[in-house]
Amino acid sequence: MNKSIFRNTGLVTLVSLLMACGGDNKDTPVPEPIPEVVAPDTPAPEAPIAAEIANGGFEEDTTGQTTPVGNWVFRPDQESSATSTIEIIESQEGVNTYKGTKAAEVIVNTLGDNPWGIEIAYEDIPITGGKNYEFSVWAKGEEGTSADFWIQTPAPDYGQLSLVKETLTGEWQKITLTAATAEADSLVRLAIHFSKEENINKSIYLDEFSGFILDDVPAEEIPDVQYSEVTAQSLKALAPNFNIGVAVPAGGFGNSIIDRPEIKTIIEQHFNQLSAENIMKPTYLQPTQGEFFYDDSDELVNYAKDNSLTIHGHVFVWHSQIAPWMQSFQGDKAAWITMMENHITQVATHFEEEGDNDTVVSWDVVNEAFMENGKYRGEKTTNDSADESVWFENIGAEFLPLSYKAARAADPDADLYYNDYNLIWNADKLDAVINMVNDFHNNGVPIDGIGFQSHISLNSPDISTIQAHLQKVVDIRPKIKVKITELDVRMNNDGGIPLTYLTSERADEQKQYYYDIVKTYLETVPEDQRGGITIWGVIDEDSWLQNWPEPTIEWPLLFFNDFTAKPALQGFANALKELIEVAEPAPSSELLTNGDFEAGLDSWQARGSASVTLETTQAHSGNNSALVQGRTETWNGIQKDIKGLFSAGETYNVSAWVKLSDDSTTVSPDIKLTLQIEHTSTEYLELTPVTTVNAGDWVQLSGTYTHSITTQESAALLYVESNELTADFYVDDVSVTLVE
Repeated sequence: MNKSIFRNTGLVTLVSLLMACGGDNKDTPVPEPIPEVVAPDTPAPEAPIAAEIANGGFEEDTTGQTTPVGNWVFRPDQESSATSTIEIIESQEGVNTYKGTKAAEVIVNTLGDNPWGIEIAYEDIPITGGKNYEFSVWAKGEEGTSADFWIQTPAPDYGQLSLVKETLTGEWQKITLTAATAEADSLVRLAIHFSKEENINKSIYLDEFSGFILDDVPAEEIPDVQYSEVTAQSLKALAPNFNIGVAVPAGGFGNSIIDRPEIKTIIEQHFNQLSAENIMKPTYLQPTQGEFFYDDSDELVNYAKDNSLTIHGHVFVWHSQIAPWMQSFQGDKAAWITMMENHITQVATHFEEEGDNDTVVSWDVVNEAFMENGKYRGEKTTNDSADESVWFENIGAEFLPLSYKAARAADPDADLYYNDYNLIWNADKLDAVINMVNDFHNNGVPIDGIGFQSHISLNSPDISTIQAHLQKVVDIRPKIKVKITELDVRMNNDGGIPLTYLTSERADEQKQYYYDIVKTYLETVPEDQRGGITIWGVIDEDSWLQNWPEPTIEWPLLFFNDFTAKPALQGFANALKELIEVAEPAPSSELLTNGDFEAGLDSWQARGSASVTLETTQAHSGNNSALVQGRTETWNGIQKDIKGLFSAGETYNVSAWVKLSDDSTTVSPDIKLTLQIEHTSTEYLELTPVTTVNAGDWVQLSGTYTHSITTQESAALLYVESNELTADFYVDDVSVTLVE
């Protein structure tokens, strides 16, 4: 205990002086002793709470040991082509040990392709979720050697919490990693990887691992970042015949587009194709055997129809996100085949539409059927827990061609794709897929394209790798299509301390990478083989990467959370503008505006008691037509104000296409195109002959009209009418052209 004693020395001195001067007053009061004043304890700072790392300095091990005490794992050769020596050594403190007499020594002999092939790891460190941790290790290696130091979530996810790539100096140096744990976290692992060219035949020493909880720190204030200007107004306008897609949910999902007008605005402005994020996967469409649920996916399809968008279906057959009843299905191989084919047939048939009016124009038939080593998933050629597939395990590789045959039979017009991840950089996996496609071609199995998922990180893979892998598919004969199906670009896992906000410099790097990817795709893939590019989400906060494999902060997409465009969008747009030629439309002799209803019902109105609605399921050309219903007089129908369109003495070709609605199949009405014009009098002029229209086919109303009226009209209405009051009909491609 620390004590301080305070005394009134002035009074004591005075009394002493008086006595020394002979004072004879025997009763001179003597002051009472002043009690000691004890200062309170000053507590020593509390040591931070340590993480439980047993034998962090290897002092409990013996020389040459390769399985240290504690949760240590030494992996000198995780793949056959990687070899190294990892063992405990004994040395004088400060030489090849940092503290004490023991350390771990790593000597790399040969490298493999896997950057994690040579590893030291401490597994399952208990931690408190929702806390910040600091872990450290002392390392020494010849100048220029290096290692990657990771804090990860446990196997099998290995989610990154922190990464430091360190170049060593020849002296002992402390490597420090900070990691923010999620509330649900209870364990982490510390891993160090050495598969580097510069490490071959050189020693690296490691000692004194430790970790502790950091004090809570105040949230960082995010500065007001000025990003580079985005001027792109519409991606799809820059490439009108190129699929520019985006993955979105519908239905009851929290980020469903149906209840988010801001997302709809972005979609309708920039994209012309949608992929269903989850709601077309097997577990959602057939949650119970024989009971199909289409409500959410139909909602998405209807939204697409209403906005002239197409849909890329995702997915018929996948080892993941299948209903529990599929996982536990009982039956022999034939029963499994029947079950699989039935699911494909039911789903494809539900979304198939007659003629050229399909909204779901393509499908991922099979998703992720291969492992990274190019072997079939489910073949169990790895120890990876992901190497499971009920389809392969119960049917064999035959499930693939059978799936495509069933899909083609159910939807003859759709493009059929095989879809997988890492194809954009993993040559073994891509080669296996190409071999499958070639085998399909040799055996008459239908397949139209390969989908590159492309969940990648900034500048990884490099553009030359992307180009080479796209080229491999372009070179397949007979030709198939190439589609980037699920593009997003991680921005926050490039080593060092994770970013807490997107800097302007980092945003411009992303802009350049998106530009490079799109440019490379367009330069490599010929126009007749382009399946398109789809971004896997709209705004950053909706991206699956925010929660995979652990909660993190990412900026992988083209729009910020406030729905404003990121520089990455401009990068995408710049590549489209540079490499896609948009042909200038030929001068048109058409005098009538919006006769095809592609701009909606703009300037068209109901005539009389009729009701007129925009129809997106029926069209003579394009995507839209007008549906006329509820007529009570023969002159009721649909009309457009064309005042001033005709000139005296000129002759015009006048035309319209009509078709009876499904409700009018029992009548064959006569329909014509008429002009109501008011000048000195009101006249009703028949522009086309009366034409009989039967149910089922589009019929053209066509005639020639010479405008002989010389006085100025006060009104002019062009309209379609019918002598049959019960006839409901579609109208499309109304046209007026001058006869030269």
